[in-house]
Amino acid sequence: VGEKAVEVTFSDLAAAYARPAALFVNLGLPKDMTVQAAQAIYKGIGVALDRHGAGLGGGNVSRAEVVTLDLVGIGEGMAELSPSRSGARPGDILGATGPLGIARCGLIALRRRDLSWGWQIDRFRFPRARFDAAAVLADHKIGCVMDISDGLYGDASHIARASGITIDLDPSEAARHPRLRAFCHSHGLDPESLVIQGGEDYELLFTCPEGRFDSLRSQIPGLIRVGRCRRNMGRPLSTPPPDGLASFQHGAS
Repeated sequence: VGEKAVEVTFSDLAAAYARPAALFVNLGLPKDMTVQAAQAIYKGIGVALDRHGAGLGGGNVSRAEVVTLDLVGIGEGMAELSPSRSGARPGDILGATGPLGIARCGLIALRRRDLSWGWQIDRFRFPRARFDAAAVLADHKIGCVMDISDGLYGDASHIARASGITIDLDPSEAARHPRLRAFCHSHGLDPESLVIQGGEDYELLFTCPEGRFDSLRSQIPGLIRVGRCRRNMGRPLSTPPPDGLASFQHGAS
């Protein structure tokens, strides 16, 4: 839990091309929680901080009805480039830095108590903030970036609204991922629906001119094309998601 919380927090820094420097942790503990359990959370936090070369800046521990973990990450950005959601232009490619829908597979496997899908479960339990991919995007001066936490449908909509465009989503390439397809075949699920709905992938979603996308693909293994930007049609996405699917809702069943 502690390790994932840090990666999720630092993922926003990666999307801002910011180097992580410090983390502040506010931990709320119920009275029946053991000292060992609280120490385990901090051990996970320490593992992730060491991975990214960041320090623990401070925080607080207090009593709470349930376990609460509130993190604030501080990073150092680039003076010459500050990416945002509002930089997409008609004709741009919408890309993602890695597979989508896999974390949702892991969550479904856990809920169904099917622990035979260890790789998918680990993608849900142990995401990684994509500083490696962010460095490549920054080198190519990509100015429209965000991380994918709410799923492709929801986060592509955020970019479209901020940029005043419409996006044609195309989940077909992402849906061909062999481990996604194997899980969906086993559990009777549709791969494209999981790609669209997804949630908690923590890959980076970005837009760029088509010619630049091919150059990025040569430097970021697993880069995928998930859509194209077009002129504003009065709605963020050109077509609704299949079967009324919407974006991932954190904490929803």
